Amino acid sequence: MLSLILLQIRIGRPTLITELTRTLLQLSPWQRTVLHLTHDGMDDRVYERIWSALQRLIALVDEFPGRRDKVLTEGEYRRVKAKRDPADCAVRRTRMWQLANDLVHGSWLLLPKELRDRSDGNHAIDATFVPLQGKVGNPSSRNLEGNRRTANPDGGFYRREGSHGAVTHADARAFKKTDSTRKQKGRSVEKLLWGVEIEIARLTPNQPGDVDQFPLLSTALGFHIPGAIIGEGLNLLTALAERDRRINFVIMDRAYSGAKYAEFQVPARKLGAKLVCDYKDTDLGVKAHDPRGFIQVSGTWYLDNLPEVLRNADKTVQEVRKTHGENAAKLAKAEAAHTKDEGKLRGALRSPHFGDPESGTDENPTLAIEDARKKYGNSSRVLHQAETLYAKQLGRRELYRLKAKGRMNSAGTRRYTIPTEAPGYASWKLKPKAQQGQSVLMELPTAQDDDPNAGGLKHEQYYPYGDEQWRTTYSMRNGVESANRNLKRSQYEDIANPDKRAVRGNTFTYIVVALASVVENMRQMLSFYKRKLSTKPVTPKNRELPGTFWQSAGAAPISTTELQPPG
Repeated sequence: MLSLILLQIRIGRPTLITELTRTLLQLSPWQRTVLHLTHDGMDDRVYERIWSALQRLIALVDEFPGRRDKVLTEGEYRRVKAKRDPADCAVRRTRMWQLANDLVHGSWLLLPKELRDRSDGNHAIDATFVPLQGKVGNPSSRNLEGNRRTANPDGGFYRREGSHGAVTHADARAFKKTDSTRKQKGRSVEKLLWGVEIEIARLTPNQPGDVDQFPLLSTALGFHIPGAIIGEGLNLLTALAERDRRINFVIMDRAYSGAKYAEFQVPARKLGAKLVCDYKDTDLGVKAHDPRGFIQVSGTWYLDNLPEVLRNADKTVQEVRKTHGENAAKLAKAEAAHTKDEGKLRGALRSPHFGDPESGTDENPTLAIEDARKKYGNSSRVLHQAETLYAKQLGRRELYRLKAKGRMNSAGTRRYTIPTEAPGYASWKLKPKAQQGQSVLMELPTAQDDDPNAGGLKHEQYYPYGDEQWRTTYSMRNGVESANRNLKRSQYEDIANPDKRAVRGNTFTYIVVALASVVENMRQMLSFYKRKLSTKPVTPKNRELPGTFWQSAGAAPISTTELQPPG
């Protein structure tokens, strides 16, 4: 079943049972042998055989068992939920996670070891939404009141903001009846999407700016209802660790940095992760104190004699960005358009038809850019001044920074070197409780502490927030967003189209996405090889022609010496 679905996605066909049947019947006996697909010669049994095999596969990994032959009534859904054994469902969920990550890891092993060893183990992690059939969605799976509205009752509503989880107004009213102390904000169904979320870990370059050292592949997967993100980031890293993958920089957005430190940041760092993350505005500035004379500012430790203006530098520039950033971007866009229009105008001046109203060459692009400069110029100047000042402040703040010495060990301790050349260090050292010596050891809190950033563990990250190393490293996160887009493109795996995987239930979607990730990895490998083996510029016209690439036989020129690939 896995082989057949993988083939179906690779050749760009829908994963419908009818389409899988058609593909199997079109294969030659030799092709079936290669794919280990048996066929007894009875064509009229193929559909049922595929359907039965798929149901056996789903039964092994389905954390949401129950009937899917119809849209369930309230009573039918209550009975389905009552029959589910939480322990059994947890086992199946683990199997699905193991299956998906073994498949993705298997695609990684298709690369030669020499290529695999080039990676330092930098990963970006992110979640992406995958829709299920039934745009109207259903009541929340926690809300047992009312009939279901589609045959995919175990998905969830998705919103673009925050943790991405959402409930409808009807769900919120139902929850209020059962638990009046729990506040749940309902939303209009028209503003929500029904489906599941996929967690993806993606390789990034070893260094910002590195190009084509190795293929950038998806390396780990996770699946959950929208908003149910607790533990998912760590699950991605656990999948890598269990398969002996290197874990170095882990680059992530605010959805992960907002986790409880005992559930993500600490265990991730024990696995070797160097965290690089973005923050909410409320997480900027001073967020932790150490009585030995240190403060944590935007995730980094400094001597506590750090001037106030440097403590608030991140918050200050962020306020300016929010106020003037949009207008400054509009001016930059207008400037780019003006440059392009000036090029067109220079070409038009050489045209014999210049000035002809019907030719459209009598327009003056200078007027438009002057208007934009008047309207947005002040915002652009203010933002530029703020960014220039911020860069200088980061340079001054660096003088006070404690620098990490090695990684967090298995006990959760980490050592930092103290900046003994910092301004005012001699006076700082004379404070009653100031740490003496060249370094300081920071340990996990030993007692229960209600502070979500106890010991600074929630917000600590490897590079100082906002500086050049942080910005260039964080920018490598674009790779995982690119993978999400590739998987959803209609000309590729098209996981955003639920009509191409009409088998009901979350689990079939999980299986399809796992295999689609394998196919996307294979596509990335082939593209990497093509870039390395091209003997001329690759264009849409020639990228499928063998003569565009180095050949070891056939179209390659005859030579008495062994041919070597370029580069």
